[in-house]
Amino acid sequence: MSLTSSLSDPTSTMSRFLSEHLPNAHDLLRDCRKRLTHYPAPVKPEIGPDQRQEYRTLGRTIDHRLRISLGAPTGQPIKDGIVRAVIQDDGWPRPEVINTVQAAGLVMLKELDRYTNSDGQPLVLDAKDEDRLVRLCHIASSFEAIYRLGGWARGNSLGASRPAATLEDLVDAVPPYVVDDIRRQMKLAAHPGPFDRLRQLPAAQRVCGPVFDGSMDVDGADADFILDGQLIDCKATTRPDRMGRAEFYQLAGYLLLDYHNNYAIKSVGLYLSRQGALIDWSIADFLGLMGAQLELPDLRAACQYALTNGAAGTPPPPKEQRRPLPRPRSAPPVQDTLFGDLS
Repeated sequence: MSLTSSLSDPTSTMSRFLSEHLPNAHDLLRDCRKRLTHYPAPVKPEIGPDQRQEYRTLGRTIDHRLRISLGAPTGQPIKDGIVRAVIQDDGWPRPEVINTVQAAGLVMLKELDRYTNSDGQPLVLDAKDEDRLVRLCHIASSFEAIYRLGGWARGNSLGASRPAATLEDLVDAVPPYVVDDIRRQMKLAAHPGPFDRLRQLPAAQRVCGPVFDGSMDVDGADADFILDGQLIDCKATTRPDRMGRAEFYQLAGYLLLDYHNNYAIKSVGLYLSRQGALIDWSIADFLGLMGAQLELPDLRAACQYALTNGAAGTPPPPKEQRRPLPRPRSAPPVQDTLFGDLS
């Protein structure tokens, strides 16, 4: 199972490992909630009464749009989603629809590839270009959903396409509220603040969709970003106060799966795209707040040992030989927000 699937199963090896070695997720959660009070309320999609709420798809859409700003518009999950579109959900959608969608997806990839640029792309384009780009990102997020689920799931809007539909038809079918919602989030990102600063990093310091040494030990795990050595997970939640241990264990999982420190991760954080806010912690603070009793290299080796059934890595020392890491003396400083006028 994938990392997110592993974390949703309390009996999985990864869930049990994190619960044992990082037992105080509630302390990190408490610190995060305290810092959230300094930021404006999240912007919310203006969905009509007869429209479906596609919050997960919207989350993937803003992720893809942010990746374009970093110069990396397409990742392997999108390409794999186009390939896996042949896997039906109990006969749905029809083969002729699948053929149509796959053909449109290949055209979409070619258009998105034009945005590949080591200098990145502006966070906000002119109205016409931004409208089209957001629509393309939303279609890409539907293909990613096919990849994540291993095939179609009813409710994927691509499955409602008519036979012989073109990419232009798929673009026109994206609901206007999606465009409006993503544009509002991109305006937040474009303000002088955390993401605007990160976007201006040298290309070598901008990594999108990083895959780790241990990714296949959980049947696949790719994070959102590593920017200047900071592991960042983008969250488009409308209720950040409801985030729980799952969000922090997801960050911890990515951190530990980098067995050999290939990315030299120095800190971790959550980018809250509906608030334009980055809440982050140094590795020492992150692990200390979560109650770690092993240093990061030992945690990684122990995690690898657990996930490979002892075939690699090293086992953790007995509990009586472990010592808790020092807790932070005070909460990490709160980053100033410049978005109060948009709350």
